[in-house]
Amino acid sequence: MSLSRMPRLAMPLLVLSGLLSGCSLLPEREPVRLFTLSEPSLSASPGSACDLTLRVDTPSAGSPLDGPRLLIMPSPGEFQAYAGARWRDDAPLLVRDHLIEAFRLDGRLAAVVDDASRARSDATLASQLGAFYSRYRKGTLEVMVRLDVQLLDEANREVLASQRIEVAAPSDDDSLESVVEAFGRAADQLASELVDWTLRELASQKS
Repeated sequence: MSLSRMPRLAMPLLVLSGLLSGCSLLPEREPVRLFTLSEPSLSASPGSACDLTLRVDTPSAGSPLDGPRLLIMPSPGEFQAYAGARWRDDAPLLVRDHLIEAFRLDGRLAAVVDDASRARSDATLASQLGAFYSRYRKGTLEVMVRLDVQLLDEANREVLASQRIEVAAPSDDDSLESVVEAFGRAADQLASELVDWTLRELASQKS
């Protein structure tokens, strides 16, 4: 894909890393815009309540997925970053908070806490963020989000179940605003699938 299709991209991350290593303070060339994911659209589930507390760990992720940059993969194996834009937090934290809010909106669990909470929990969702970027596929810009999840028994850390959830959401156009909206839709679909899968697995463990 030609770089002319991506007018708002910054320099490749490898070059940017070299510049940063040679300068302790590198001023931004343009004002930085901070973005976040839209709120989950889930509503309260009519399903039976489950008297359990779930802990949602922050997903692990390798560089550069573990940082706050909005990423695009213009060709396989190459990451670039959108210029003048950042997520409000590192991507794994954004995903964790989005998932926790989705579980709370669903309402079938007694409580949902994050990995900083000192509250006791019955089960834990551990995961690895394998994709959180946009890409061109057959000439269409889309957002990819992929999470490999393990449901753990909190008492002994035994893996009760595991699942890979991958979502692709097309962007309406190449603008940064449309790309961020597509990230929100992808995260929303991933959260919906994960909530349903988790509740099914917890129910099967109790039966």
